[in-house]
Amino acid sequence: MASNLDAAAKEIKTQLATLETNILKADQEIRVHVAKANIDTMAHQRALNAMKKKKLFEEQRKQLIGAQFNIDSLVFQTDQAKVTLSAVKALQAGTQQLKADQLRMDPCKVEELCDEAAMLGDEMRAIGDSLSANYAIGKWNDEAAEALDREYLRFDQHYASLKAAAAGDCISTSHSRLSAGALAAGRALGSPEMPAAAGLSRNRVLAGVH
Repeated sequence: MASNLDAAAKEIKTQLATLETNILKADQEIRVHVAKANIDTMAHQRALNAMKKKKLFEEQRKQLIGAQFNIDSLVFQTDQAKVTLSAVKALQAGTQQLKADQLRMDPCKVEELCDEAAMLGDEMRAIGDSLSANYAIGKWNDEAAEALDREYLRFDQHYASLKAAAAGDCISTSHSRLSAGALAAGRALGSPEMPAAAGLSRNRVLAGVH
């Protein structure tokens, strides 16, 4: 059917081109005969005949244009029908495939699988909780915690005593250094060389004044 429509469309286009040429020729013929009307007694009649032919060609052209529109519409509708048919076939094939896949899936079996998966998940969570739990439970766990607290207190007291002893040693060392410095200064002031040095300094000052 598509080939027939294409052939008809081509034939109409060819006929329209021929009619256009005939209309142009009839128009030129009319002009020529109208120009000769004053000198040729038959020119007027020939001009009327040319006008009749032009009207006839124009009427045929109008009819062919309408036929061409109908053929083009039919071609478009045929193409749309092909597309629609392809879509329908695709939907039918998809529906059949979906039905076939659904028949291979038992709803009860799917529900059982979901329940089994949930049970396995719960078991895995329980196993994980067991692995991460502390094995020291009950009274033994409390006793172990108290023992650790007592051990920490003993360590803290021992560390505090060591820190206090170290601080006392530093203070004793500072006092010893201060006492030694004071003793050295006292010895230096009590030596005989100090007055002599002081007198020499006074003499130098007086000499400078004079």
